[in-house]
Amino acid sequence: MRTKAYTLIELIFVIIIIGVLAGTGFYYFKPHYLQNDRDFLELQLNTTRYEGLNYDKRNPSGSMDYTIGCISQENFFTDRTTIDTHYKVHAVFTVTPNENILCFDTLGRVHNGTDGNKTTQNSLLTSDIVITLSYNNEEKNITIDHFSGDLR
Repeated sequence: MRTKAYTLIELIFVIIIIGVLAGTGFYYFKPHYLQNDRDFLELQLNTTRYEGLNYDKRNPSGSMDYTIGCISQENFFTDRTTIDTHYKVHAVFTVTPNENILCFDTLGRVHNGTDGNKTTQNSLLTSDIVITLSYNNEEKNITIDHFSGDLR
């Protein structure tokens, strides 16, 4: 009685084909570092904006914390939670116009930090902020509307 079975050569060819398919599939399913960095920065900016919306700096008191609702460029990807300390940034960012500190007031408007983060009329920005993130010859932008503070 003769039984049907696969030969060793047929099994080797199947293993080679699976290896080639796995290698090409691995190349096409790379992580999207630029989109991840953009999403992370957008989360940081929204968190800062919501803090500014909830913290009224118009009635100063002795215990007023003027850093609430403000974020500096060096803290775009750090300084919030323990998750931030483990996040690895891949993109390079530029801010136009170059404002080192961005603050949000209780109306959501964007201020620069020139007045000690007090969000006065003198520090109110009159143009939109554009943050450009670039990685591997690709770019993504985040635009902060100067009037409403909305992110696009």
